[in-house]
Amino acid sequence: MLGRNIPYQPTAGTNLYHAEVVSTKIAVNMVKRSRRPLLVIGEYSGEAVKYLEDLKIEKVYTPREMNLLALIKRVPREGYDLVMFIGITYYYLNQGLTYLKHFSDVITLTLDGKYVPNAHYSFPNMEENEHLEAIKRFRMLLDNL
Repeated sequence: MLGRNIPYQPTAGTNLYHAEVVSTKIAVNMVKRSRRPLLVIGEYSGEAVKYLEDLKIEKVYTPREMNLLALIKRVPREGYDLVMFIGITYYYLNQGLTYLKHFSDVITLTLDGKYVPNAHYSFPNMEENEHLEAIKRFRMLLDNL
């Protein structure tokens, strides 16, 4: 098993500034402090999506509502300060995050159970059941705000 802060796909970590690993509590604090958060839900979010669907945060479903690349280009212009991603193909997301990291002021957070080095902040590598528990904890802490 890979370490907790080693890229899920080792060849994906090609830049010098890798994502900082965050816990669910820190992720909730980031959402709480943001002025305009956005949650991007991909088609591979699995069971975790049912815990995130009814959050009072603006959501975009990709690719059902919008293509990821079109969304990545739109995010900096729309005034979002925190964008969270879950359930998007790893290498596709990694490329989009590289654009946001280097060409905008938007803070990015990945809620997948895989460490994504091109985000600003990422959950660590986790087993599937551990990831589902982290999403449940994330939701519970958000409800308690």
